Amino acid sequence: MTNKIQKLSEAELVKKLSKLRTLTIIHVFVLGLYWLSTIAMGIVVDHMYVWLFTIISFPILILNSKTMNEIKEEFEIRKNII
Repeated sequence: MTNKIQKLSEAELVKKLSKLRTLTIIHVFVLGLYWLSTIAMGIVVDHMYVWLFTIISFPILILNSKTMNEIKEEFEIRKNII
């Protein structure tokens, strides 16, 4: 992923970073609402879908945050070069 990030221009990096931030915020918000609604309905223990959805969504969040950190590091590298 680092080679792809290094080839992008600053405008593309800013666009990608803002898109990833937006997706991550929406993802966390939806996951929180999902958990709150299942707790309110009392189906946390009864349905394995809640746990499956949570287990599947955490690696996606981790990959998004890893990519955001790589983009931020690339900005720092470019800033230090200039």
